[in-house]
Amino acid sequence: SSWWLPLRHSAPHPTKPIARSCAAAATMARFAAALAALAWCVADAKVLRSQQQPPPEPAAEAPEKAKDGGYGSKSDACMACKASGTASCAMFKSCVCYATNAHFSVGGVPNPTDTAHFAWACGNEGGSKYELCFPVSNELYQDTFGDKIDPNNPKCP
Repeated sequence: SSWWLPLRHSAPHPTKPIARSCAAAATMARFAAALAALAWCVADAKVLRSQQQPPPEPAAEAPEKAKDGGYGSKSDACMACKASGTASCAMFKSCVCYATNAHFSVGGVPNPTDTAHFAWACGNEGGSKYELCFPVSNELYQDTFGDKIDPNNPKCP
């Protein structure tokens, strides 16, 4: 019954060392590709920082808030939205101004003296009480703030 001992202690399969070296080479190739991609991203970020443009000038001046922290009218809230929305390229490209009066009458509470507490938002997700600030006509070159734009000289390229 010793006839099976040589089979048990035989040399390893001849393809196993080759498979290990292929796996190691593939791992090294993936690592080299990741390093190259990282170097490209770092270089690209440096180029982007060197070409960064300053924020645009606001198209409106923000009105003062009332003593209660809100705006006194819908037009004041809309102008505050326009001032904020046009002073940043991120907001310029994504903000559609809406305003609402945040005063709601409550049953059992005496009549308040201040019923104008307007707020603005970049969208009407707050509900149906939010109204569009700047209706845009069907003109081709008009931004979401109702201003005409020059397609050859964009405010935020």
